[in-house]
Amino acid sequence: MYSISRRFIVSCFAALIVAQIAFSKPDGAPIESCEDMTPQHFVMPQSSVCPFTSKLAKEEMWSNGTVEVTLSHNNENFKGFLMMAFDGTGSDATPIGTFSSDLKGMGKAIDCRNDGTKNAVTHKDKSSKNSVVATWTPPEDFDGTVVFKATFVKSFDKYWVKQSSSTLRVKRVVDDNSSGQEDSSTTTKKPIVSTSTKRPATHKSDDESDDSSSTRTTTAQPEITDAASPIGILAFYSVIIIGVTIAFIA
Repeated sequence: MYSISRRFIVSCFAALIVAQIAFSKPDGAPIESCEDMTPQHFVMPQSSVCPFTSKLAKEEMWSNGTVEVTLSHNNENFKGFLMMAFDGTGSDATPIGTFSSDLKGMGKAIDCRNDGTKNAVTHKDKSSKNSVVATWTPPEDFDGTVVFKATFVKSFDKYWVKQSSSTLRVKRVVDDNSSGQEDSSTTTKKPIVSTSTKRPATHKSDDESDDSSSTRTTTAQPEITDAASPIGILAFYSVIIIGVTIAFIA
């Protein structure tokens, strides 16, 4: 009776291991792993120092660029992995940015936010890997720091969870169109400021107006003199006529 129960327990335990291996998704991390980044192996993760690293191709970048992240180790290989990018100043609850689907046959991009974007990368087979390169694009107009976290699986019962990379600084790109308009408006204002060239023309017009007015004044005097002579003559003849008339009446 005891031997039967023992064989039954061993058989159940073996079946559980086989089922778990089948459930461990050799073609990539399951969607359930997106929440806590564990491979769902029902085995505690390693507490020792992880031998694998996530190396960034650069420490700073613009928000309209891309960066390569390399998962690797010099001497040891890993079989599975899951990597996401997170805001360096916030929690690691939601991954940010997108990954390229081209991992040169070493993995694939998946959607861990359930929004139709490729915001995580994982393995697509259980072959041994020495290095995997993933290309990441930050969110549009993002400005801040980013940390990549990766889970490395060396074997079914040996894996490391949420191993952080160094910090990546992402700078938001300033709109070139707005700055270009400001520059053009500044350059167009310069000729307007240099209106001092018009001042000599203004002074000349004033001088000319003064000269013309003085000319009109001098020419007006003879006209007045010419107009006075006929009046004098008319008065002279009027006096003569009046005198003759008085003499005739008398």
